[in-house]
Amino acid sequence: EDCALLLNHICSHDQKDSTSISDAQENYLDNINNDLKGKKIGIIKEFDISSLNREVQDSFEQSKKIYESLGVNFIEVSMPNIQLSVPTYYVVAPAECSSNLSRFDGVKYGYRADDVGNLEDLYIKSRSEGFGDEVKRRILIGTYVLSSGYYDAYYLKAQKVRKLIKNDFDQVFQKVDAILTPSTPTSAFKIGEKKDDPISMYLNDIFTVPVNLAGIPAISIPAGHDNNKFPLGLQLIGKPLNEQKLLNIALAVEEKINFKQVLKRWWEKS
Repeated sequence: EDCALLLNHICSHDQKDSTSISDAQENYLDNINNDLKGKKIGIIKEFDISSLNREVQDSFEQSKKIYESLGVNFIEVSMPNIQLSVPTYYVVAPAECSSNLSRFDGVKYGYRADDVGNLEDLYIKSRSEGFGDEVKRRILIGTYVLSSGYYDAYYLKAQKVRKLIKNDFDQVFQKVDAILTPSTPTSAFKIGEKKDDPISMYLNDIFTVPVNLAGIPAISIPAGHDNNKFPLGLQLIGKPLNEQKLLNIALAVEEKINFKQVLKRWWEKS
């Protein structure tokens, strides 16, 4: 319901934004409901849930049982290109990162370093001090895949695969109302735990980056805890411009799960 309320305020048409959709605006909060009888939800065959840890599997299976009790029918669907999502995303996203962050030069935008001797020194120090290691890594990767001689081999090919992933979603949504996946393969890892292993960190996005590549709506809700009382998420993916149905499907299971946060509020004094 809070997402529906927020969406009412951020989805309106902006006449000065050429990418803003001018369709008639829905009132997502007024139209929200939890009636799921006859709804069809897809389970992606290429995502091997059985390979995940037991806690994530149990949370996912319990969520499916809740949906079945509400009248939902599950259908196994195939998306042959979905497993290419992570490598595709980590070509496309760094390329966009490299392009967009080039404006942060310490002159017009962003952090500005002190004690610089000349313009080149200003650029180097501002970007070296202002960007973290992961941002620098993405800028370097993005600049590489956009460079002459590598554009066709990496960026152009990634955009073609992106289209294939979008086509997979379009075909699946002819059969189902939504798609169900875990949000992540594991619960949250500690801050900085994977900074020396970025590939492992990127693979944690396997269920979520396909949505970004395809440009479709999705919502993640808490669906249980692991043995350390860390939350586990459930992701629902919907058709383009079908946010109302997605919110309704999420609301129904959210009410049944009745998730309660049990983590100690470590930032508060006891």
